[in-house]
Amino acid sequence: MLRTSRSLTTAQLRSLVQDLNTERARLERRLALEDFDLKEIAVGVHTEIAARRDALVAALERIADGSYGVCERCQQDIPLGRLIVMPEATHCAVCPTLA
Repeated sequence: MLRTSRSLTTAQLRSLVQDLNTERARLERRLALEDFDLKEIAVGVHTEIAARRDALVAALERIADGSYGVCERCQQDIPLGRLIVMPEATHCAVCPTLA
């Protein structure tokens, strides 16, 4: 199992969890309101919202298992600023993600 970022304080982690849960709830409300008979562009938006929600859920799971805030590639701490802007980040800014 990966380690939790040593650079995050308990208060910072608690704040990030709150942000993740708030964004997740917002996205879930949007998904619930979507009309599934919409045109192709709306389906694309729905898909992107669902993907973001899934990334936030995965981030919350990493918090729970203790691997949050550590780059999956280089195992270095992900800087707090990056986590604030993109709390679902799985890589530091230096390591490219595999798409």
